[in-house]
Amino acid sequence: MDSPHDHLRHILAGDMLGGGRYTWRHVVGVLQRVREDGSEASHLVLREAAVFTGRLALDESQGLPHSMSPEDFLRWVAVQTLGAWDATRHRDVIARAAGLMEHEHLAVQARRLLA
Repeated sequence: MDSPHDHLRHILAGDMLGGGRYTWRHVVGVLQRVREDGSEASHLVLREAAVFTGRLALDESQGLPHSMSPEDFLRWVAVQTLGAWDATRHRDVIARAAGLMEHEHLAVQARRLLA
């Protein structure tokens, strides 16, 4: 079985889950496992997630986040986590992610992590 880090990379790559799309709940669960791990592998995959520019291949019939796009939510969770772990180390990625966020409030919050 893939590690949560590999699993998140598959999600970011648009790989399908057994021929189908991932559910939003599944993506959130994988993110949570990566965040709980806190290893170097977690830092690296969250850096990738923070600057993700694609579209997540999700089964929309199973629900999506309501106040923002799934991609912004993914970026925001990654930025929050990296900022809490070591904002100085991840400054470059946090700044880049802020520029990618569609939701202006999230971009402002991300930039605050850099202050």
